[in-house]
Amino acid sequence: MLQPVGIDTSTVISGKSRQAHLVQQVRFSDLCTFFEAQWKATELADLYKYVLYGGSRGPGKSHWLRWYLVRFLLECGARGLTRVRAGLFCEDYPALKDRHLTKIASEFPDWLGELKDYTTEGLAFMLKPAYGSGIIALRNLDDPSKYKSSEFGLIGVDELTQNRSKVFDTLRGSLRWPGIEEPKFIAASNPDGPGQTWVRQLWVERDFPEELRPMADKFAYLPALPGDNPYLPQSYWDELNSLPEPLRSAWRDGNWYTMMVGLVYSDFGAGNIESREVNPEIPVELACDDGYVDPRAILFIQRTGTEIYVFDEIYHSHHLAETCVEETIQKCGDYLGWVDDEKTRPVKIPEIAIGSPEAKEQQERFRKADIPYRFRPHKIVEGIQVVRRLIKDGNGYRALKVHPRCRNFISELTQGYRYPEEGSRSSDEVPVDENNHASDAFRYWAWVRAR
Repeated sequence: MLQPVGIDTSTVISGKSRQAHLVQQVRFSDLCTFFEAQWKATELADLYKYVLYGGSRGPGKSHWLRWYLVRFLLECGARGLTRVRAGLFCEDYPALKDRHLTKIASEFPDWLGELKDYTTEGLAFMLKPAYGSGIIALRNLDDPSKYKSSEFGLIGVDELTQNRSKVFDTLRGSLRWPGIEEPKFIAASNPDGPGQTWVRQLWVERDFPEELRPMADKFAYLPALPGDNPYLPQSYWDELNSLPEPLRSAWRDGNWYTMMVGLVYSDFGAGNIESREVNPEIPVELACDDGYVDPRAILFIQRTGTEIYVFDEIYHSHHLAETCVEETIQKCGDYLGWVDDEKTRPVKIPEIAIGSPEAKEQQERFRKADIPYRFRPHKIVEGIQVVRRLIKDGNGYRALKVHPRCRNFISELTQGYRYPEEGSRSSDEVPVDENNHASDAFRYWAWVRAR
């Protein structure tokens, strides 16, 4: 009989060959052939509930996904949990067939289990009874509502960005299995597809909606790059390098911010996102763009000798300048502390506010709050070049860091602020004057403080 055992990188799976009746020993690591990055993804999936292994094409994300499911079911069998069901999902059946069915047929050994359309389980790979009869249910997501009553001990989704966020929410409702305290959700994906934004927000930016904030510490992301796969031939690199932008940056570099054609700041990426505490010893500066019907944007900035950190924002419509200045003072007190218990005076106020010369009322309100207001007129295209160098300079260094809570600023940089659809894309072309309030505020500041 095949004997189920615990599974790790060195585990030996023992059994008898059906043909020769000889005892065989196979290490799981020899079966899965994971390389270093795939083992890192495995470690994360062992520790966290929601794990994304995502980025460029070529590092073996799909391979890791299906073999992690095997590993999970083997471990369940070793614990005495039988007929546990894991789900392997793709957006449709052709994708499921191309990415996994053909691979399962060639990669999974016959002695481990059988791939077929079962009467009770449907299309699935079922492990042999000696290994716990665990089930990898192979499913498509053309209509995720049909899985509302299903139960899975583990769910794996390939190319998660091909799905809308409601698919994720629907599948999460099926994460339950007797004997498994916390069923898991794992996914692999390239940074493209209709679900790019919501996937990026959750795993890359860690910008969680209110209902998921209590579970933020259960999410983990591992970037995937072609260089992670030591078996990729040079011809594959050549193919990726020959792709046009923005596809090349998405598929070769794993850039989550590049698929929006016509973006003004197309180099803004995950390397510009950073979540850290505000340093109370560093002065705070403000970047401002006036507005009332259009939003008024105020960015809170700290700068060191090497970085510019935008750590918060105010982004409101139909708020008077007086109201927004009061909110600015309140945020300074909340971040830097208060002089008195009544919270009427923060320990520090911003050293300077930078904005446009036309915002006369806003200027006066800041001055009344003892915050100097400065501006320096410049050409839009020249200011954009300054901001671009801060986002990513010629050496690849990213001086600008933005906290995920600055969601409006990030949204403008990654989705909203664009060039005209029909334009020259020349160096002197002016972008469309839309979705640019926070980005204009930062441009005003950068021209004065960071050239």
